[in-house]
Amino acid sequence: MEKLRCDRAYTGIHGKDAPSEKVCRDALALLPKEAADTLRAINRDLLSRQASFFGPREIAADFDDTVITVFGNQEKANIGYNPRYHGRPSYKEKVGVISGTKEIVDLTLEEGSHNSNYEFLEFFKRFEKTLPKEWYLKRVRCDSGFFSDDNLTYFEDHCYEYTVKARMTENLKKVVDYVCEHPEEYKWEQVDESSGEHIIFHATDIRVPLPGWARSRRIVIIRKTLPTTNRFGQLIFDECRYEYQAIVTNIDYLSNAEIFHDYNQRCTVETTIDEVKSGFAFSENSQIDHKCNELYLLIKMIACNLQNWFRQAILPEEVRHHRITTLRRKIYRTCGMITGNGWYRHVVYQIDDGFQHIIEYIQAALACFRNSYETG
Repeated sequence: MEKLRCDRAYTGIHGKDAPSEKVCRDALALLPKEAADTLRAINRDLLSRQASFFGPREIAADFDDTVITVFGNQEKANIGYNPRYHGRPSYKEKVGVISGTKEIVDLTLEEGSHNSNYEFLEFFKRFEKTLPKEWYLKRVRCDSGFFSDDNLTYFEDHCYEYTVKARMTENLKKVVDYVCEHPEEYKWEQVDESSGEHIIFHATDIRVPLPGWARSRRIVIIRKTLPTTNRFGQLIFDECRYEYQAIVTNIDYLSNAEIFHDYNQRCTVETTIDEVKSGFAFSENSQIDHKCNELYLLIKMIACNLQNWFRQAILPEEVRHHRITTLRRKIYRTCGMITGNGWYRHVVYQIDDGFQHIIEYIQAALACFRNSYETG
């Protein structure tokens, strides 16, 4: 906001000065706590509008959380697991994202001491209610932080396919040992297309109930081959070491390799989180009051979705994959000059064939979008 106050082009178009950063902070402080529900309702309405325009589709949902370090005395910032700044207070942001299109359906701002699975089912149920009626939730993907019998049972009872990475507990290690001890029964198959850097992945599966489970479930075990080296740094392929991971799933019609690759698509949620951190300041929680930080975060969620839809619907295909930081550099922050008076005012840019193509494409796409929306 402080940069906009110094932007004569913005203030010239807007007709008045931009509010200061303090005014924005005070506005967040004056809003009631219930404003969080209002902002989530706005996001739900925007999702419904977008879904009604593009029609029904099947979706997969990816869930993850991230640690946000704070550098102050922010309310509800506690010391918990912090992979980068050990012992520093932090928040935990839990995020639910649509795979592929990257819409953020919902998120939370929690105390840093909370584990990933803290009140996850409540979060997931709210996620379900936020989904537009045109979207059919087919599949759920989660990392090991959300691995629990309660979550898996809920997914099964509501007919959701899932691929969830399992925590390598002592009981699961015993299952892995059993599989390794019976190679004639459990065949390892290579699941990666290439063995880059001499790292090879193999997989097999077993159906078994872990202690505390009322149901047996398919567990796909992934073996990562790590060749050892001698004292000269040469690879020794006859003395391999293995690392294991496990993916629990209720999808029976996919092979072990397909389950492995499907779960790896969940990693896109991590790149989405990285993008919103760098492009929409998701990692900045500078308000002392927790309510203000949560409201600020929800506003940024809405802004992120609007930008995402603009990118999908309006921008040329060759630039849709760009992150917001790149789009700002190439399009939004391009130098120009405002000319004209009164109602006849327009922006003049420096001659650039590539940029001219983008502007002409945006103008045509906006006209097409507006006509399609008006005709229903």
